[in-house]
Amino acid sequence: MARDPYCRNCGYSLRGLTESSKCPECGQPIVEVLERPSMVVGRRYTSATVIFGLPLVHIAIGPHDEERVGRARGIIAIGDHATGWLAIGGFCRGLIAVGGLAMGIVAMGGAAVGALSLGGVAVGVAAVGGMVFGGAVAGGLAVAAVAVSAGLAFAWYARAGFAHAVHGVGSNVRDPQAIAFFEQHAWLFGAGSTGFKFMAWMGVAVFLFAVLLFLTVLAGYLSHASRLRSDPSQMR
Repeated sequence: MARDPYCRNCGYSLRGLTESSKCPECGQPIVEVLERPSMVVGRRYTSATVIFGLPLVHIAIGPHDEERVGRARGIIAIGDHATGWLAIGGFCRGLIAVGGLAMGIVAMGGAAVGALSLGGVAVGVAAVGGMVFGGAVAGGLAVAAVAVSAGLAFAWYARAGFAHAVHGVGSNVRDPQAIAFFEQHAWLFGAGSTGFKFMAWMGVAVFLFAVLLFLTVLAGYLSHASRLRSDPSQMR
């Protein structure tokens, strides 16, 4: 069923409005705020299995009933706005978050904020991306405590194409303390300014965290299944 046209400023339904040139709720001109909803119907799905008080899978994509965006919340949450242990969507928050704007312990997306972040713009304790900010980072433009960059870096310790640092190694500077630091930590940062070795370590850390999360969810699922076998009345 088609939904009513509405004011995109305040959400007020404009169905049947013929005499007014302004939204009756917020007073904005109709020609500026009139929104005709898409005929596309969103998707909603909630699994019956509940672990740690959350559905195992919750999917909420697109408009549905009175919701203009899907808001998913679950162990695995997929939606326009998603919150979960594994959250996937346009805006997502979770232990592992993957999406346009991602926030989590592990965050991956166009813009990512987390302890371990990978993205076009990444902010984190450890971060990899085009533009990166954080503790230890690798990227094109890097601002951090320790940075490895093929481009430009602003850091305390930096190894970059062009390094602005207290202790830096680059085309413009060769600080002995920086050289010694990166030689000492070659196991983490590797050689050169590409940061490939640091990226590899990031990949290993993300993989191990994902495995730990999977094992935790599996343990919760097996516990849930065991309770259902012992007490079928708990079945939803």
